[in-house]
Amino acid sequence: MAAGKYVPSTNITMPVFNRHDQTLKTIFALRRNTGAKIILTVVDNGSKEALRNELIRLHKEKVIDNLFILEKNYGISCACNVGWQLVDASFFMKLDNDMLVLSGTWLEDVFSMWGRYKYSTVFGPVWNSDATNLKVDTPCGTMWMMPASLSGAAFLVSKKVNEQIGYFSEDYGLYGEEDADYCMRCLHAGIRKYTFEASKMFADAGGNDDYKSINFSKVDMHNRNVGFGRGEGIFALNLFLYKHGLRDLKVRRRYVIDSVDGNHVKISEDQDYLKYLDALSECCDLFNACGREPDSELTEKIKKILIAA
Repeated sequence: MAAGKYVPSTNITMPVFNRHDQTLKTIFALRRNTGAKIILTVVDNGSKEALRNELIRLHKEKVIDNLFILEKNYGISCACNVGWQLVDASFFMKLDNDMLVLSGTWLEDVFSMWGRYKYSTVFGPVWNSDATNLKVDTPCGTMWMMPASLSGAAFLVSKKVNEQIGYFSEDYGLYGEEDADYCMRCLHAGIRKYTFEASKMFADAGGNDDYKSINFSKVDMHNRNVGFGRGEGIFALNLFLYKHGLRDLKVRRRYVIDSVDGNHVKISEDQDYLKYLDALSECCDLFNACGREPDSELTEKIKKILIAA
């Protein structure tokens, strides 16, 4: 670690669902090119046996610090939330399993850049160095204050913010708007968002046989969450609810951890959440039908539906 660059306890959680080659490349690059001490937590969302066995081997060899295996794919949000919930740390990062770490001082540089803001804001990567948002130049690089969302590929949040905002929303299914949703909740809580130039820190791990099927699933789920017009669907409804104070910014969790047996984690669905999800679905139909601009009468109706749930 470079002199004078302090890295606090950081739980880097990697949600995994197949993508065998990319996942292993990402893990090895992270270990090879990270000088700072980290806690690497991998949460497997029901991957194929070959990858799962590799992850178990890497955990036994202490390449992976914590390995949690779910019996099926519960989605990116759930997997990340499990990793954050079960491993305490000062900071949590969601790292996608196709992000190759390039720089040996990347994490030291991230925390040095973030500086005094790190306990009260969230941080994420950007690959467009021509960003026109408010620039903050630091001795370790430039960061930008972001008005809206951050990339979820290497999303970093402090325990302090996590305690205030909670976890990723599990409203969106297997692939969703969890990072954008989190950022919008931060916005309404007065928590600022910063982004850092990532082109010298990360590279794409490249495609593999799983890529096309995963990408199609993501596109399909995205269309259902945001609507083809990008102003409807449950994501748009949630933005409306957060903006008008109709939903708690510390959202309910859909999935509950029942037990942890070695690497294996048993999950169940919270029944109260499912009732709330039904109410959200009813509100979403009303929201979409009104042309995305509910009047006071419809807003009150939506409020009553959610309170009753």
